Amino acid sequence: MTRRLPPARGAALLVRTDFTDSAAWHRLRRTVATPSAEGFTPVVAEVDDPAFAGLGVAALTARLPPDHGAPLLVLADRRALADPELPLLAADLRDPAAPALRVAAAALWSVENNLSLANLDYADFLRAAGADGVFRGF
Repeated sequence: MTRRLPPARGAALLVRTDFTDSAAWHRLRRTVATPSAEGFTPVVAEVDDPAFAGLGVAALTARLPPDHGAPLLVLADRRALADPELPLLAADLRDPAAPALRVAAAALWSVENNLSLANLDYADFLRAAGADGVFRGF
């Protein structure tokens, strides 16, 4: 049976999909949990389960329960864990047609907080991403 992701209850789902570097995963978790200069942190539900190793956005979205409650799916994939900026791969679960976006781990709070409060739209973050496709903040 295919394992399903847990319900997020309004939090962004942060799913580890790369298990090659535990130190990088712990560094990413610390970075995400560190408050911004303004004192903000993202509300995330972490999923650290090898059953999701190597899966991408589409495969993980298919494993969401119907009542998942997550506004955002965030992957800690190989690229994220290999890069010093820890550029997570984020997908807007409210608009499955929207393209995925890389988000520097230190800026995840901005995306999650503003989407949760409906201060900004996902498209605002797509437009604010750098030339390399990574959102680092406004």
